Amino acid sequence: MMSRAEAARGSSTSGGSTGSSAKAQEKKLGEIWERFKDPSDPKLIKIDGTMELCNELDIDPESDVVLFCLAADLGSKTTGEWEKGPFVSGWAKMPGNIDSFKKVYMHTFDLAKAPGSRTLGLETALSLWPIFVEPALDATPSALSHIQPGSPPSTESSVPPQFTKRHFELWIQFQTKKNKAVSKDTWNLFIDFIRTIDADFKDYDEEAAWPSTIDDFVEYVRANI
Repeated sequence: MMSRAEAARGSSTSGGSTGSSAKAQEKKLGEIWERFKDPSDPKLIKIDGTMELCNELDIDPESDVVLFCLAADLGSKTTGEWEKGPFVSGWAKMPGNIDSFKKVYMHTFDLAKAPGSRTLGLETALSLWPIFVEPALDATPSALSHIQPGSPPSTESSVPPQFTKRHFELWIQFQTKKNKAVSKDTWNLFIDFIRTIDADFKDYDEEAAWPSTIDDFVEYVRANI
């Protein structure tokens, strides 16, 4: 069985960049779909396959709302059934759609953390962030498109992210040096931070309700760029 982190990496965010990378991501998503398709009806994942997928993602199909969210995003017309085309295209579009992206990103915190823990282990967070952030930074349009500080988090924008891959490298470096588990606030609000920060980190509002970890990161970036 895949670990929860592996399942989240493999099936939550593969997609969104262009060219050969996008084709490779779609191929991987297709392979995931093939794993769970119904042997008697190979055009569909049916109830048995859905139960297997839920088991690997630690989703309770009777009570976990994320399954209903996925049904809408992935074109499920009948409960527990998924056609290959909408399944692949639905996952692949997430890095370009802020609502879909954040829904999966935020839920992954709960999937990947240890049972009963309020934080996400650093090693797990460091393995998951690149899976989410790097494809989204490359995607056009991007779920991490730049918006003005104070805008509603769900605001759509055609402005490319001003948070760069170099900034992301510094985030990973900063977290590694900090060497502490990641709180849910830091995990969730990191996406809002990416979308609102300017390229030079000059317009950061230190009086806003950002987690202290993000405050410290801004100081770290200003000292290193």
